[in-house]
Amino acid sequence: MTNCAEVREQLPALIDDGTSELNLRRHLSRCAGCRDELARYDTLRRSLATMSVVPTEPPPGLLGAISGIPGRDSRVLDVRHHVVRNKTVYVGGAVAVVGALGALAWRSHRGRVATA
Repeated sequence: MTNCAEVREQLPALIDDGTSELNLRRHLSRCAGCRDELARYDTLRRSLATMSVVPTEPPPGLLGAISGIPGRDSRVLDVRHHVVRNKTVYVGGAVAVVGALGALAWRSHRGRVATA
């Protein structure tokens, strides 16, 4: 027996190709809710088929307003230039942190070996 959830998953394909399994057709013959859903899909498909593309012109001044907005890339470039200009500071800080962690690990290990 096919339930409503399974049937409703198959409805868009049924609208597109028109073929259906016997269980699907039986369910639709007995279930008004699923038939209504099928009718909504059919209406939607027909409505979408009648739509057409309508070219429009942008309002005057829109291009200038958009080009005045700073791009996301400019912020990325600013950060990249900052890092390049200050890379010795960042590398020095990283070396100091790694050195401090190494010293702590060495001291911790040395303390355990001495007490053992």
